[in-house]
Amino acid sequence: MNEIIEKLKDKNYVRPFGLMTPEEQECFRKVGIKSCETYNQAYWQQAVGGCMFEYDQDCTYAIKPDYQPEPEYVDWEIVKGNDNFLGIHRRIFNDPPIPFSFTHLHCVPSLSGFNCFWHDEGPGIAGKGYMHKNSFWSIGLVSPKKAEGKKVYARFRK
Repeated sequence: MNEIIEKLKDKNYVRPFGLMTPEEQECFRKVGIKSCETYNQAYWQQAVGGCMFEYDQDCTYAIKPDYQPEPEYVDWEIVKGNDNFLGIHRRIFNDPPIPFSFTHLHCVPSLSGFNCFWHDEGPGIAGKGYMHKNSFWSIGLVSPKKAEGKKVYARFRK
């Protein structure tokens, strides 16, 4: 997706919305009209939604050069290992790279892409943007939260 975004920032590349590939059109929809500019036959200006649809098929749009996509995250549940210590297990699809089949909890914050720990507390809270109300950075809170019966996760930037 980031490659498509960078391509659609290039005003020499873009063409009318209706002539873009479905992937490019979907990228514009995800980015949103407020993060785009449109060409009005003389200069580039802030894009506004069309009459019936957000993007007009015959207008040329470009993503603003300063636009940065929201980072994507992956959550790994903190579990007990065979040695009874807390940590995370390596997955088949290894994102982010985990150095061992089981990485102990004290090593987790030093892994590349680590963002925070968080615990479940009901529907609709987990995975909402960069941080949410159940996020924390202290390893010392992981064990008490697990003792309360909560699932605790380590969040990594993809």
